Amino acid sequence: MNRADLGSLVRREPKSVAKMADRGLLADPTHQHQGKPIWEKSVAMDWFRALQDHAVVVPGNELAFSELRDHDIYMCPATSNHLSLARPRLLVMYTPGGGGRVFEVTAVETVKQELPGTRATAPETVEITRTRETEDRAAYPWTVFFLSEVGAIETITPVIQQGRYLTIDDVRQAMVSGKLLVPPLDKAFPIRQ
Repeated sequence: MNRADLGSLVRREPKSVAKMADRGLLADPTHQHQGKPIWEKSVAMDWFRALQDHAVVVPGNELAFSELRDHDIYMCPATSNHLSLARPRLLVMYTPGGGGRVFEVTAVETVKQELPGTRATAPETVEITRTRETEDRAAYPWTVFFLSEVGAIETITPVIQQGRYLTIDDVRQAMVSGKLLVPPLDKAFPIRQ
């Protein structure tokens, strides 16, 4: 698959797909053709079937906290350009007031997507997404993160209004220090050459 093929599959612009792979946030290309990245489809899909060595921070709102309380999940519509492709080991949910709760991601399931999660999608997960779609009055493909709480961070800056990628080390250090300064993507995951 070239970057246009992979971009079509993951619903992203071809250049965006190549940049994400260059940062280690998608599967590494298996080879090059005329200087352009190429992925074997099985390798690209296998990347989505495993948790990866990154973390994410997401905004928490009333609905997100309700789903967390009821189902131990965080749901992200696949139409989001932020984190629907992520397969993080840790997820930080920003709380109103500037702190955050830290979770280990135990699994990722996808609903209405060609992309796999880390495990098969359970019927219960489909039901949860249907309930949300009824409330939103819209249907989406979903990425659903299953969570287990492991800690907290007292202060997170800046305010988190959309999902962001972080390193696992940044999160672990923040759990000890109580403070997380979310770095720009270029600093957290610089483009590898």
